[in-house]
Amino acid sequence: MDFEEVLPRFKRRRSRNSADSTVKRYVGHVRNWREWLIEARGKQIWDADSVDLLVFIEELTDEGMAPTTISQRVSAISKFYQDMDKLAERYEMPDVPSNPYDGLDDEDKRLLRGDTKKKEGLQGTTQDEYPYLKPDEVAQLIEEVPAPRLRNELIIKLLFNCGFRRGELANCKLENVDREDNSIFIPPRKTDNSRIVSYNEEYIGFQLSQWLDYGGRESMTYAAESDYLFPTNDSIHISGEYLNQMVKETAERAGLQETISEYSDGRRIHKVTAHTLRHSFAMQAISSGIDIRSLQTLLGHDELDTTLIYLQQSKNDAKEKSRLFQPTG
Repeated sequence: MDFEEVLPRFKRRRSRNSADSTVKRYVGHVRNWREWLIEARGKQIWDADSVDLLVFIEELTDEGMAPTTISQRVSAISKFYQDMDKLAERYEMPDVPSNPYDGLDDEDKRLLRGDTKKKEGLQGTTQDEYPYLKPDEVAQLIEEVPAPRLRNELIIKLLFNCGFRRGELANCKLENVDREDNSIFIPPRKTDNSRIVSYNEEYIGFQLSQWLDYGGRESMTYAAESDYLFPTNDSIHISGEYLNQMVKETAERAGLQETISEYSDGRRIHKVTAHTLRHSFAMQAISSGIDIRSLQTLLGHDELDTTLIYLQQSKNDAKEKSRLFQPTG
């Protein structure tokens, strides 16, 4: 069953009771869901299940997306599968998948209200709602990267210096890297707009040069047939899932990792992930005096409210530090 073939049918069904702008959003959300499944889970849209949808919701929540926005995306995804089931009654459409939303239980659906186990695990502790690492902790993390060391050190530095989402970095192509301008073009993925981020040549330049010019990248089996910045020995580009796992394991080796909570199936929720480095970039940018609108652009946030989370957290941190201040004399 071809996705592009059935999408127009989905649009027609939605157009019966929804405005054109709403239908356009539905289609965009379904396309994003399909891209995420391929990139993060290695699945086609017809193979998705409730676990995939739950992980998708968790990632959007970790990124600070508002619960109402996440609910809108999940609603569009659910409607797509509902419509596919109904269309199967009229057209020859074998193997119509079950709706992943139907497999979520009440606890899972709490994620759509923003009531996550990660936030619960942080309540009543000294941890921030969106944990981040300070520059010296990132340096500590880099000291413990596993082999291939050059590649993994460069990955962690790029995540921290540029605020990449893990999928954006995993899918970064060589043509997107402008070494004369010290910048990287990020095509539109989570939002409708592309963006350009700059990297610090003194911080990243040596590792980037070693990777691109002195055999680091070429040592990967798939380098010759890959257009991506990070090919591997198994694929033309590293996966976002592997990248995230590498960061989590490195944090464990560095003594920076914490288990915040656990899901009912035994999966642990960790403090330090690839996305923690994106939070770290945002907090470091605020402490350096960047204005909030510029930070919104650099992070690729659709809504300013999402970026403002970091500003509020920075104020909270400053308030906590003031409480610890002990005047002398």
